Amino acid sequence: MQGQHHSAAPVIEVRDLHKSFGSVEVLKGIDLSARPGEVISLIGGSGSGKSTTLRCLNLLETPTSTGLLKLLGEEVHLKTDRRGVGHVSNKKQLRRLRSRLGMVFQSFNLWPHMTLEQNVMEAQVQVLGRTKTQARDNAHQLLERVGLTERLSMFPSQLSGGQQQRGAIARALAVDPEVMLFDEPTSALDPELVGEVLNVMKNLAEEGRTMIIVTHEMKFAAEVADKVVFLNQGRVEEEGTPEEIFQAPKSERLQQFIRSVG
Repeated sequence: MQGQHHSAAPVIEVRDLHKSFGSVEVLKGIDLSARPGEVISLIGGSGSGKSTTLRCLNLLETPTSTGLLKLLGEEVHLKTDRRGVGHVSNKKQLRRLRSRLGMVFQSFNLWPHMTLEQNVMEAQVQVLGRTKTQARDNAHQLLERVGLTERLSMFPSQLSGGQQQRGAIARALAVDPEVMLFDEPTSALDPELVGEVLNVMKNLAEEGRTMIIVTHEMKFAAEVADKVVFLNQGRVEEEGTPEEIFQAPKSERLQQFIRSVG
């Protein structure tokens, strides 16, 4: 798996990414890049900045400052308003980029008043302008891929957490995103349901999708990733292949972290 990604230009590239909430600096200069088809696992203790990094990548959070923020080949410029709050300069670009970055959250975020089928159809009609028929056909294919064909007319409240999260993955895939971002997608699940979600993600990785995954499932991180990035206190402490990170960690902090989760 490794090695195939190095020639292509990165689809995501950030340099010196900073993010503060009030006086608290959560990210203290993150460098991260992802090439087409690369699967990156972001690991680290709670409060290390993993989720904030991911939320800055799809601009749910506006970085406080960056040396470079390039998403899907487009450079993103930030401007600060009178209150000192950062915004993306170009609103149109923001909408366009967001629709090409699929995001899956800890909580399943399906619309409760819509069936699973409608959940997966909605963005296709609204964002991509597909007809209902096209959207429905595509929804059925995606729900089949995540193993939910039998459940498509059910509402989220009638589904298990694992089914809801697989539905949320299908919904994120429905707009044909170029990069999939996962923010601890199994942390809200009962242990016995974790595997079914990770299997779906494993299949996506094998299809050659570009994925950035914040996870505390170390075995999974090691198994699917081309690159593992270990964050500590808002900085990238170490990065490398799964073998380098899990079998030959260099930094003291990473060694401690691996012992603590082992």
